[in-house]
Order: sequence, then structure tokens, then C-alpha cells
Amino acid sequence: MKLAVPYDTASGKVFRCLEQTPVLKIYTIENGAVDTSELVGTMAETPDDIIGLLQMLETDGLLCGDMAETTRQLLHDEGLVFYSGFYDDADEAVQDFLDGYVIFGDDD
Repeated sequence: MKLAVPYDTASGKVFRCLEQTPVLKIYTIENGAVDTSELVGTMAETPDDIIGLLQMLETDGLLCGDMAETTRQLLHDEGLVFYSGFYDDADEAVQDFLDGYVIFGDDD
């Protein structure tokens, strides 16, 4: 499985706004644990660019902070699974997700 996270390279945290993230951190998950991770520049100018990149990278899910309602709808329309509301350390967010410690509302 592959998870994508908008990534702030200066802090290691989840980049707050999906549409403006310059970098995605892609986590490859094997047997319920992070096997590898890599940074991928987005060079995105629109939400469609981010979505196209997620599809090209063949990600299975997205953990992110905030996003516009239009982006949320585009992700949904493309069948991309996403969970929003992450703001702290990206590596910890992925681990918490894998460990089942994250509780989501109806929209996520």
C-alpha cells in the first residue's frame, strides 16, 4: 500500500494546505508497517495537478491537513481515499493511522 502526505520539509509536519504543498511524502507500507518513504515535489498549480500526481504515483490513500471543499469533491469523484485533519509530525500521523489510533468523522 502507498500513502501520500503533504509534507513540510522544514518541520517534518503535515503541510497544512493540500492545494499549496510543494512536496508529498510517499510511504510504502508492507505488512502493516512503513517499509520506505520518499519525497516527491509536486510542482502543482491546481488541485487537479495534485490529484493527477496522486494517481500517477498509484497511491492508495492520502493523509492531509486542510483542503478546500472543491478539492474534497474532486478527490471523491476520482475515487481517491483521503483522511483530513492531520497537522503534526507526518511520520507519527502515518504510524497512528496504521496502528488504528485515528478516529474519523463522517466526512473522512
